[in-house]
Amino acid sequence: MLMSSCVIMAPRRASDDMYTRSEISSGKYSITFIETTAEDIIQKGDSQIYLFASWCPYSLAHLRQLKKNEISGISFVSSNYDCKSMDRLFKNNLDTIYILSNRNYGQAEGLKIKQFASELLGEESDLSGVPQQFVKKGNKYVRSETVN
Repeated sequence: MLMSSCVIMAPRRASDDMYTRSEISSGKYSITFIETTAEDIIQKGDSQIYLFASWCPYSLAHLRQLKKNEISGISFVSSNYDCKSMDRLFKNNLDTIYILSNRNYGQAEGLKIKQFASELLGEESDLSGVPQQFVKKGNKYVRSETVN
């Protein structure tokens, strides 16, 4: 099944959606969570970027299928801060999840995704849903079709 986008509007979870830095860096999770921006991810230089949300069923289905030996060279970037759910769901698959910084992108996930994609692609983007997959071609990233 070929899927290019899951949901445009995120459901509202909680007023803070676990977005304080102390929650992320508390050490209570198996996964390392790191707030990030497109610039940080570009500098990291991984060959692929998988942008997802913990509330998106297509994102979850794809991530649950991954094996540890398949994640090398991929940056997993979440549009939301639901660390508790992500840790529970992916602790056996992923070591690190990058979270789009509310400080840089604001709290509206659709706008956050659009700005991140625009910065990553180096051009204005209309992408506002998840999942999204990007691959590095030469010195820049391009959008790739997401397969579930």
